[in-house]
Amino acid sequence: MTKSDGRRINRAEPDKSLLLRKPSFQMPHGGGFVLDPKSDDYRRLRDWIAAGAPKGSGGPRLVALEVYPKEERFLTRSDQRHRLVVVGRYSDGTEADLTRRVRYTSSDPAVATVSAEGALAPVRDGETTVMVRTLGAVGVGRVGVVLRPPVANYPRPRADGFIDELVLRKLERLRMVPSGLCSDGEFLRRVSLDVIGTLPSAEEAKRFLADTAPDKRARLVDALLERTEYADFWSMKWGDLFTNTPQFLYNGTAYFQAWLRDALARNLPFDEFARELLTASGGTYEPLPSNFYSVMKKPEEMATFTSQVFLGVSLECARCHDHPNENWRRDDFMGLAAFFSQVKFKSGPRNNERFLYVDPELEFKHPDSKQPVRAKFLGDTWPSFRPGEDRRARLAEWLTSPSNPYFARAAANRIWKELMGRGLVDPADDFRATNPPTNPELLDRLAEDFAAHGFDLRHLIRRIAASRAYQLSSRPNETNRDDTRAYARYYVRRLGAEQLLDAVSQVTEVPEQFPYFYPGKRAIQLPDPIVDSYFLTIFDRATRENATCSRKQSTSMTQ
Repeated sequence: MTKSDGRRINRAEPDKSLLLRKPSFQMPHGGGFVLDPKSDDYRRLRDWIAAGAPKGSGGPRLVALEVYPKEERFLTRSDQRHRLVVVGRYSDGTEADLTRRVRYTSSDPAVATVSAEGALAPVRDGETTVMVRTLGAVGVGRVGVVLRPPVANYPRPRADGFIDELVLRKLERLRMVPSGLCSDGEFLRRVSLDVIGTLPSAEEAKRFLADTAPDKRARLVDALLERTEYADFWSMKWGDLFTNTPQFLYNGTAYFQAWLRDALARNLPFDEFARELLTASGGTYEPLPSNFYSVMKKPEEMATFTSQVFLGVSLECARCHDHPNENWRRDDFMGLAAFFSQVKFKSGPRNNERFLYVDPELEFKHPDSKQPVRAKFLGDTWPSFRPGEDRRARLAEWLTSPSNPYFARAAANRIWKELMGRGLVDPADDFRATNPPTNPELLDRLAEDFAAHGFDLRHLIRRIAASRAYQLSSRPNETNRDDTRAYARYYVRRLGAEQLLDAVSQVTEVPEQFPYFYPGKRAIQLPDPIVDSYFLTIFDRATRENATCSRKQSTSMTQ
């Protein structure tokens, strides 16, 4: 690489630089053709080399990109074009038009394409996003393509609250007509399986169908939320997310499930729920929240796990380098990990038992520099600490604050996904600028309502289940047949393995007998995924090997 014809950068003859020749495929290589010699990017790179490849000036840093229009842009004609405008905001408060100095990428070119200059062109009906990148900053524009003809005499069903208002507003812009309401029988089965994971009994079905009161659906939801099966079913769901398995907890799985179930049964507010988990200490063979930490060994793992389950943010990429497609830097990750530096474990008297405690003298050291890292919240806020203070308490205080832009939105989105079949942000643990909500206004309102009602999970479930959007039929019409993200109809989905096994046992009146458990133990009550059950295994029960918001859904002859 020292010869004149083999330099990455050739200041004397810029066109011979490998930095230009390889990506433009003037010199064959494994990376293929990625840089057009006629493009502005090529010209700017060549000019920089010709100028001597000067290093950065150390001036103001680009801190954010804003893409205009900020709201979703709808294209309604095949010949329609629209140009995005990109504004860069710098660390000194200045702004600059970067429209022609960024890279554009459509997340779904089959719906809409985008030119190198930011011009949008429709292809077919649907929605997509355009990712905008430069100098480590990322922005996003939202695009809707509606080429289907307008609906004559568009129906406007009564909206039962802000959920329906915002869903219907979006559907009208998409020229989709919502399906009609589901029948009482369909609603009874749906809400019973969604809220308590259990089919209604024949007697319950007869009683509900015979009821003529206009508020019977709302009363049914209230009744289901008070049943013991609610805590059984949702503690199973949270156990999936928190990887409650003997692989990590040994005999602690039943104790952790007991704590989760008790918290749900007494309707512990979700902010308190999170605070108790984050600041936990004590043994793993007691019904304590300290089992939350048993899946994690290092501060880096604790930071990754906490941000994913409580903020819906994946920071794993930023563990080693600045995130290439997101605005998270490695410093953000290290600052979050520093909150967990004081967490230590010691062995207990019983086999594989561990005790979590806090050592106030411990510091988190950067893996490269080996220097102590100062704890900081996501963003650029560094809290101060009293001597000996448990840093996790300050993290929990920030994380559960109503002003936190992530906590309430992540929780509301997770519950929405469980009831509606798809998250407003999907996957539910992938909040990022380049994966915006399909209905941002709706997610914001859900989060605000959740926080305003004391982070009450039952209130949130009740709010969603009472909406017309939740109670729509799954039967499509001509306008919404292809809908997968606007909630124009109820999305059909497969029952979980535990729901299905309990339903089969209930209908056949043949209870399942699980090894080492008393007769009558239901699948949704099992504390961990290693209880021997061929049925649960072939129908893809959660393995709980990692924190995931979705389960595998296979189809096989054994089923």
